[in-house]
Amino acid sequence: MELVYGPVTSHRYGTTLGVNLLGREKVCSYNCVYCGLGPTSLTMNKVRKDYIFPSLDDLRDAFRQYIKKSVPVDAVVVSGNGEPTLYPEFDEAMRMIHHLREEHLPGKKIVVLTNGAHLDSKKAVAGLGLADERVIKIDAGNDSLLQKVNDPLIRINMAKFLNGVHKLKDCTVQSLFFTGDIDNTLNEAIEDWIEVLGMVKPKTIQICTLTRPSKTLPSLKAVDEDTLYSIAFKLKKRTGLEANVFPLPQAG
Repeated sequence: MELVYGPVTSHRYGTTLGVNLLGREKVCSYNCVYCGLGPTSLTMNKVRKDYIFPSLDDLRDAFRQYIKKSVPVDAVVVSGNGEPTLYPEFDEAMRMIHHLREEHLPGKKIVVLTNGAHLDSKKAVAGLGLADERVIKIDAGNDSLLQKVNDPLIRINMAKFLNGVHKLKDCTVQSLFFTGDIDNTLNEAIEDWIEVLGMVKPKTIQICTLTRPSKTLPSLKAVDEDTLYSIAFKLKKRTGLEANVFPLPQAG
């Protein structure tokens, strides 16, 4: 994946410019069973000690080269090959992206997609604060399911995760549901997930399902539209929180 790529068509954000802070390899602290990039092979020890991240100058040059194409976009999405807050100078990168947005794409939204597992870092919190929207994944509401679904490569549990999220001024939550050898749609799983969202009190909630087969666990299956709307209904009934549902696109 290039450092700056697109345009990418998003059903949530329109036509987007993607920013990849991580280089060509997947760099992530999670090994989610549904990840479209496949399994995470780099250890956190390798990432922290030996991995060579793109420089800020490289990122700036790539952004400006993209802008020369004059491709219209609706938003700048910071995501890329894994977890963007692992970038060592994440706060500086976000300041740079903010400046480039003001210079070249005034008025366009900056969105960061993150697993929210590194909010014990002041740089991560400061950098996310510069985004217009912070999208944090929450696919599980208890520690056991968190380990199964997201398979973290760091020490993280729901208590630590929630403590970190509460450092942000606001956030959007994105939750992906599926069935198969691992199923996060069972009643107990949904009840725990609803409890967690009630504690987070996100600004916006996005509920979706698999859009492509899992490279890590092929047995996983997308859930139908009725299941997603049922989850959204239960969430609103218990917490008053509204969720936006993104079912699979209809064929044809």
